[in-house]
Amino acid sequence: MNPTPVVLRRTARLGEAARLILEHHFRNLPVVDEAGRYLGVVSANRLLSLLLPKAATLEGAALEALPFVKDTLDDLRARWRDARELPVTDCLDTDVETVTPETSLAETLLSLYHNRTSLPVVEVGTGRLVGIVSHWTVGSVIVGEGGS
Repeated sequence: MNPTPVVLRRTARLGEAARLILEHHFRNLPVVDEAGRYLGVVSANRLLSLLLPKAATLEGAALEALPFVKDTLDDLRARWRDARELPVTDCLDTDVETVTPETSLAETLLSLYHNRTSLPVVEVGTGRLVGIVSHWTVGSVIVGEGGS
């Protein structure tokens, strides 16, 4: 577990989320309140969804069925300019699996395998984010390249 993960405060803007996701090559970033309580995550996919027409993000949608989508790079950049000052809470995903410090190693590995993304480690009782378990931290420990 990484006990000092990069996090976003609930007051952060989507521009900051995008910068950190791109800078660190994250799939998602946890969002916490002022007391460090876990609120959810902002994901790279959710940011991408802001750039696409709503019809394109519906389940099962394919661009072949959306011939009207002719966006240029300038169109996408304009959409991003409109979205980057929105609060991260506008794109908060609260339906992300979490683990606790007491979750067994086997359960944690299985959750990583099934969810294909990092897992917030949330303290029972307080709801505080105490770390992140990622494929990279687990892999480093297992192959002997990292600490705990």
